[in-house]
Amino acid sequence: MAAKWEHDSTERPFSLFIDPLGTGERLWIIRWWRFFLRLAAVVCLVSAAAFAANASMKTLTRTTDPVTVPGHKLRLLQGWKIEQLGLFVFDGKALRPIPFQIDERRDGQYVYPHGEIASTDVDDGALDADDELAFICADAGPRLQPFLLPPGVEAGLELEVVDPRDGGRAYVYLLAFAGPAPRSNVDYVQYHEQANEIETTDYLIGYHADAPISAAKLYVKPAIGGTNVSVADRQKVRIEGDLFWNLMHLERNENDFRAEVLGYIDGPVRIIRRTKNWNRLVWKIPTPSVELTSVYWKTGMEFPLTIDLPFKISTFFRSAAMRIYIDTPPQVTGRRYYNDNNPQGVDIDGMMSEAERNLDPAAFDWQVVAGSRPEHPEGWFSRNMYDKEKIPASMVLYYHDDVGRLDPPERYPGCYGCLGFEFVDLDKLPAGKFSILIQMYPIVNYRPGDERRLLQIADAPLQVNSRVIPNN
Repeated sequence: MAAKWEHDSTERPFSLFIDPLGTGERLWIIRWWRFFLRLAAVVCLVSAAAFAANASMKTLTRTTDPVTVPGHKLRLLQGWKIEQLGLFVFDGKALRPIPFQIDERRDGQYVYPHGEIASTDVDDGALDADDELAFICADAGPRLQPFLLPPGVEAGLELEVVDPRDGGRAYVYLLAFAGPAPRSNVDYVQYHEQANEIETTDYLIGYHADAPISAAKLYVKPAIGGTNVSVADRQKVRIEGDLFWNLMHLERNENDFRAEVLGYIDGPVRIIRRTKNWNRLVWKIPTPSVELTSVYWKTGMEFPLTIDLPFKISTFFRSAAMRIYIDTPPQVTGRRYYNDNNPQGVDIDGMMSEAERNLDPAAFDWQVVAGSRPEHPEGWFSRNMYDKEKIPASMVLYYHDDVGRLDPPERYPGCYGCLGFEFVDLDKLPAGKFSILIQMYPIVNYRPGDERRLLQIADAPLQVNSRVIPNN
């Protein structure tokens, strides 16, 4: 190389001053620059593709939450017949239908197709701003990019489900067809009207024949790790009060209540029942009533109670209390009780231990009754939510674990874990309507801290963004 360089420098002394590398070396550098530019372009394209792919992936990790979308968020599809609408998920290859339902509403109330108050909406089965789309978040999937819609689609919306805590995302697609839309054959929930039972793929709840407000069956299904063994003897509703001047000590139980199913909706992802429950107290004292719109999702239950008090409690009663709790069969062994005031938990075995006697009875936010043995891993999470400023009465812990404590009416004598809450200071309640929301979800193989994923259903509800899908 030194000889060649020497030869070139002797031959072209002036050109070296202008072009010291010479023609060969200059071409070699140009070729390398072109190579590096092409490589950089490829890297950028690959990075962009990876970013786009990642942006399209399902990152939502929540699976239990139900999702509802009000009709006003579905403006593009308002006016379409509900039978022409289908909900789809992208499975990585194509769009496929998933279970969903659109429940019609009128003047803020559900329109029930079955029951005593059965009716139809004024829009003749078309989607409007009052209606409500419902599905389960676990059925959402990755984003469809580009929008490759199946034949026959005339309009559509992309619905992005977002976890407000960590930004996790998943997607479903509400599509309108010229004719009836393709639908999933999966039905997550069933209403057995004659047996007064609601069965889902995850659980079963059945109500007592003599006390229709009282749950007498409560199963967790094998599909989610349960054993199909009922953990309910019966749900107990007990009312006590002393009338003024000690004229009478009043006691009422769940058998004294009357319940009437006014109407119901039975869809693929949830059952909604409208019931009226009342109890004649004594003499001509007006009857307090509870109107209840119970919602039974695939994954859990919600009971939005509206208590209608036609009089101020203190008008007739010197003191009053109400307890709502569940007693369980003695053969269901190996359970523990937890709540937010008592997160360490206590064993339920039919005998009050020192730890049980020392439970903090203060008003609590949530409670869990959990199986603690491999042969009985299932349990239940429940939560009571209400406006403490509007309801001056307190909801405190009611807990008795004593098989020698008789508590009729009951199927199995004794309190083998009578667990729930007690309303105290009811005499402070004025006349009016009061709202309470009770949530219940089955939970399997519970470990302290697992309740957080169920608390977030109400504390950090999933958000839904809708976007118009461009035409192909």
